[in-house]
Amino acid sequence: MPSGTAPGPLIKVRSFISLCREVILSANRLAAILGVGAILATLLSLGPSGSRAAEPRFEPAPCPVLPPLKAMSGASCGYLVVPENRNRPNGRTIRLMVTKFPATSAERQADPVVYVAGGPGDVAPWEVSSLVAADFIHDRDLVVMSQRGTYFSKPPLTCAPADDFDRRLLGLRFYSAATERAHIAATRACRDALAATGADLAAYNSTESAADFADLRRTLGYAAWNVYGTSYGSFLAQVIMRDHPEGIRSAILDSVLPMTYTVPSFWDSTRNGFANLFAACAAEAACAAKYPGLEQTFTGLVNKLEAEPLTAIIKDPVTGKDLEVMLDGGALVDWLRNQSTTTPTFRTMPALISGLAAGRPGVIEAIAKDRTMRAPPSDPRVPSLGYGLALGVSCRELNPFATSKDLVAAGRAAFPDYPSSVQHEAVGSWAYTNQDCAEVWKVPAAPPALRRPVASHIPTLLLSGSFDSLTSLAGAKAVAAGLSNPTVISIPGVGHFVAPSSPCAQRVVVSFLAKPEHPPDASCLKGLMPPSFATTGP
Repeated sequence: MPSGTAPGPLIKVRSFISLCREVILSANRLAAILGVGAILATLLSLGPSGSRAAEPRFEPAPCPVLPPLKAMSGASCGYLVVPENRNRPNGRTIRLMVTKFPATSAERQADPVVYVAGGPGDVAPWEVSSLVAADFIHDRDLVVMSQRGTYFSKPPLTCAPADDFDRRLLGLRFYSAATERAHIAATRACRDALAATGADLAAYNSTESAADFADLRRTLGYAAWNVYGTSYGSFLAQVIMRDHPEGIRSAILDSVLPMTYTVPSFWDSTRNGFANLFAACAAEAACAAKYPGLEQTFTGLVNKLEAEPLTAIIKDPVTGKDLEVMLDGGALVDWLRNQSTTTPTFRTMPALISGLAAGRPGVIEAIAKDRTMRAPPSDPRVPSLGYGLALGVSCRELNPFATSKDLVAAGRAAFPDYPSSVQHEAVGSWAYTNQDCAEVWKVPAAPPALRRPVASHIPTLLLSGSFDSLTSLAGAKAVAAGLSNPTVISIPGVGHFVAPSSPCAQRVVVSFLAKPEHPPDASCLKGLMPPSFATTGP
């Protein structure tokens, strides 16, 4: 199912959500989310009193407990109340959780940073936690809104059938007719469950979400703010820049997704990320000596495992029971692609690929465990991807603009030496999205104008990580071509969501926010190299 955090991309980047869900599940199976935290009196004054239900308003509320996000204890929270469908202003309203992390510097600036999460459908407070933990944006409040349909919004359009399918997929062939049938059945069960709640599924899209953010700025009374979007959030940030440019002082697009992307395009991003990783190993003397021909080794493994899958029996880190995990060629590609969301794991990738080729049991188990932790069992008490938004966006804005023939052509062009069973479907978590949209979700396609490249005078910083297999530098450059004041920065050795993983990127962001109309100080890029690769496995 599409997302990544997705992931997502439009990227489904679910690994961070899944890892945090596993932490919660294994920590005494926490009870329902409890309300704690302070409510700032100043926020109370920002919502218009006496507003009609259909008009945007802000309602303060306690912050939820979010282990292991300790920083939440210093935040203030509330809900933005907006129409579910702005074409039906007298229809029902929805509530979007807003979290404000206060500036840590005494020299607080009046213009905050508003964070636009990825996925689509990611749990925004968790996704932003690494940005909060890095604590390099000292002098501005950080405002985070859970987008419509995501876990902390009301209603949350999460889906146990979809999460359960991801769990079942661990023991299935990644690409097969049986897997496709099971996937579509899970999507149908998801849609039926959400439609039964009365949700207007066609209203969960980027156009409505962009209007939500514009309403948030006005409702909270900010004259200006700085928009920071990651992955799908960079796509949504561009919609905000085009549809609601008022009050945007600057924009930061991290791990950039162009407006013109389609599902087949993700094959290109995967190829670029893989190629940069393998080239970096070849360029490092110790890595090249220890793991010669790493790209050829990996391609050979994809073909070998697609023909003869491995099956590992591991202890489920959540339930403690034995769990069967299948590793075939499609799953191997998905595994390496998922490392984009956890940059530190790149150091061990050459050792793991080599160990897998040698058939080392410890490496096989490590890869199986990694896949398992990204697909924990569904549980209503813990956050999950907002599938209503994920599929609403994907099926309205991404899928209608490419054909199955385009998908096959993109797979072949990106990896001509991979088996046809891998090439003929969408890469990784985007598998079967075409079928989801055509057979099940069936929301109207977005107007073609939505997908036109954005032309804007807003100063914009675009960040890319060289090892990112979910989005690419080419995508950042494509977006920059339509902007009158862009700065494109590429950080070597970093994956998806660049700034939290790169001190250099953090310095560039701070410089940019100080004076966005001027080129930021990017001197730290001179001579910057990827971290050295480990020559032994875990």
